Amino acid sequence: MKPLISIIVPIYNVEAYLAKCINSIINQTYGNLEIFLVDDGSPDRCGLICDEYAKQDARIKVIHKKNGGLSDARNVAIDVAKGEYITFVDSDDYVANDYVESLYKLILENDAQMSITRCIPFFEGTKPVHIRQTKITKVFDTNNALISLFYQKDFDNAAWAKMYHCSLFKSDIRYPTGWLYEDLPTTYKLMMLCNKIAFSSYENYYYLLRKDSIEGAPFKLQKYECCIKIIRQLEENKKKMLPAIQKSVDCRIVSFAFHILLEIPKEQIEMRTNLLDIIKRYRIRILLDSCARRKTRIACLLSLGGLFFIDLMSNYGKSRT
Repeated sequence: MKPLISIIVPIYNVEAYLAKCINSIINQTYGNLEIFLVDDGSPDRCGLICDEYAKQDARIKVIHKKNGGLSDARNVAIDVAKGEYITFVDSDDYVANDYVESLYKLILENDAQMSITRCIPFFEGTKPVHIRQTKITKVFDTNNALISLFYQKDFDNAAWAKMYHCSLFKSDIRYPTGWLYEDLPTTYKLMMLCNKIAFSSYENYYYLLRKDSIEGAPFKLQKYECCIKIIRQLEENKKKMLPAIQKSVDCRIVSFAFHILLEIPKEQIEMRTNLLDIIKRYRIRILLDSCARRKTRIACLLSLGGLFFIDLMSNYGKSRT
């Protein structure tokens, strides 16, 4: 019998999107699932929608809890999940009907502890468009996976579009409660416990870009505070990593710092200066690193002109982390 796989869906204020998300999960070609719908104190009808689906599908387990944020919602389900493998789907997104099966096959065929596929971002009112017609599979050892992750080459740090062997969470790794960008300080820790990570360029996760999502929402102080905490964590943890991985971490730190800097209002001079100081510490290394992202190297070059030239970048719009 195929192993049980746990799907964890953290839910908050997504009434308009939830049915499409759940329908895409219950119609998976891989059937041996336990599906956690975690109602994180949602003020709309999400809790009721979850309960209705649970009546129709015995694989669904609904958790109603006090609002604690995305990390807390994931963690609550991780703690009770019985599946041999775990995967995540955000409740405003949806997945192809072979999402679970394709991730599981990657693990099985490559003796891996984690598998990764690609997402297709799309805006509200539009439909996802597949841009890659051919599927490419790569198998990474731990070190090369970390380098690809931090350089944002083949894949990024998002919790979703990945499958994890349950043993990775037995180490007590959890998503940091109360933090934004919670995937960034977590995914690399899970990768460090793997011997192999299998990746496919297959696009089977549909990622909705919403104006009122955490990423799309206007700047707030918590974004800056979490950015600083994550950068400090990365700087501390990279001391234990190989030099080649440290270089990739430096690139990720600078990329993240730029991302938040471009969001901060111009009148918040102290916060902007603090992030610019972080960029200054790394920019020569990034400029000399041929593996670094082209856009990050260009941003470092512009930073030589100070905040004025960095502000010119905002005219082209901010990218997601």
